[in-house]
Amino acid sequence: MTDTTPEVTTAYLAQLDAELVQLPPGLHRDIVAGIQEELQGLDAESAAARIRQLGDPAFIAAEARAETVTAAPHVSADAPPPGRTFSIVAVVVLIAGSLLVPVVGALVGLLFVSQAAAWTRREKAAAWLASVGVALLALAAAMLTASAGVGGVHLVISVGYLVFPAVGIVLAVRAHRRGWLA
Repeated sequence: MTDTTPEVTTAYLAQLDAELVQLPPGLHRDIVAGIQEELQGLDAESAAARIRQLGDPAFIAAEARAETVTAAPHVSADAPPPGRTFSIVAVVVLIAGSLLVPVVGALVGLLFVSQAAAWTRREKAAAWLASVGVALLALAAAMLTASAGVGGVHLVISVGYLVFPAVGIVLAVRAHRRGWLA
C-alpha cells in the first residue's frame, strides 16, 4: 500500500507536531490526532483549503498553551479543600481561646479567622464588628450597672465573654455549609 497523503498535509502535521512539543503528551496527541482526522482522505487542494481554515500551527499551539495555563488545577475528590485545615483551626482557636485566655485568645482567634479562606470579607468584618461591638457594649453596660448600684454585673460581663464562642459557632456553621470554602 502506498501513502496517498498530500505533501501539504504531511508538512502541516509535522509543523504542528513540532509546535506542540511543550504541551502535556496527552493533549499533544489529542490535538494532532484531531487535526489529522480532519485532513484524512482530502486531496491536496481540499487539504490546503482546510489548512488555511485551521490556521498556523504556531497559533494553534499558542492557544493550546494558553488554555493549559488558565485551566484550573485538578483537585482530587479525596483531598481536603485548600485552606480547610487552617479555617477549622481558626474557629477552634476563636472558641477555645476566648474561653481559656479571655482577651488574648479571642483576639488571636479573630486574627486567625481574618486569614482563613473559608469566609468572605463581609463575614470576617461582621465577625470582628459583632465580637468587639458586643464586648464593648457589655463592658459599658457593666460599668453603668456598677455605678448605678444595680446588680447583674456578672451577667452583663458573661454576655460579653460568651459572644466570641457564639461568633465562632456561627462561622463554623456557615463554613461547614459551604464545605469550608468561601
